[in-house]
Amino acid sequence: MTPASQPHQPAEPQVSTTLKWASDGELSSLDLERILERLCAVDPAAHELTRQLQLNS
Repeated sequence: MTPASQPHQPAEPQVSTTLKWASDGELSSLDLERILERLCAVDPAAHELTRQLQLNS
Protein backbone atom coordinates (compact mmCIF):
# COMPACT_ATOMS: atom_id res chain seq x y z
CA MET A 1 0.00 0.00 0.00
CA THR A 2 1.46 3.34 -0.97
CA PRO A 3 1.20 6.36 1.32
CA ALA A 4 -1.17 8.05 -1.13
CA SER A 5 -3.64 5.16 -0.91
CA GLN A 6 -3.73 4.97 2.89
CA PRO A 7 -6.96 6.26 4.43
CA HIS A 8 -6.69 9.72 5.93
CA GLN A 9 -6.66 9.64 9.72
CA PRO A 10 -7.74 12.89 11.39
CA ALA A 11 -5.10 14.37 13.65
CA GLU A 12 -5.77 14.33 17.35
CA PRO A 13 -6.95 17.73 18.55
CA GLN A 14 -4.26 19.67 20.33
CA VAL A 15 -5.11 21.80 23.30
CA SER A 16 -3.47 25.18 23.17
CA THR A 17 -3.06 26.88 26.50
CA THR A 18 -1.08 29.68 28.00
CA LEU A 19 0.53 29.65 31.40
CA LYS A 20 -0.88 32.02 34.01
CA TRP A 21 1.47 33.98 36.24
CA ALA A 22 0.61 35.69 39.52
CA SER A 23 1.58 39.30 40.21
CA ASP A 24 4.45 38.03 42.38
CA GLY A 25 5.94 36.18 39.40
CA GLU A 26 4.91 32.69 40.54
CA LEU A 27 3.22 30.25 38.22
CA SER A 28 -0.45 29.69 39.05
CA SER A 29 -1.04 26.68 41.28
CA LEU A 30 -3.22 25.00 38.63
CA ASP A 31 -0.60 25.38 35.90
CA LEU A 32 2.17 24.21 38.24
CA GLU A 33 0.12 21.14 39.16
CA ARG A 34 -0.49 20.31 35.49
CA ILE A 35 3.20 20.67 34.60
CA LEU A 36 4.25 18.49 37.53
CA GLU A 37 1.68 15.81 36.61
CA ARG A 38 3.10 15.61 33.08
CA LEU A 39 6.68 15.58 34.32
CA CYS A 40 5.94 12.85 36.87
CA ALA A 41 4.42 10.69 34.15
CA VAL A 42 7.79 10.44 32.41
CA ASP A 43 10.35 10.95 35.20
CA PRO A 44 10.35 8.84 38.39
CA ALA A 45 12.72 11.30 40.10
CA ALA A 46 10.22 14.11 39.54
CA HIS A 47 7.49 11.96 41.05
CA GLU A 48 9.55 11.45 44.21
CA LEU A 49 10.42 15.15 44.43
CA THR A 50 6.76 16.12 44.09
CA ARG A 51 5.82 13.66 46.82
CA GLN A 52 8.45 15.14 49.15
CA LEU A 53 7.25 18.68 48.44
CA GLN A 54 3.68 17.66 49.30
CA LEU A 55 4.84 16.16 52.60
CA ASN A 56 6.64 19.38 53.55
CA SER A 57 3.69 21.66 52.83
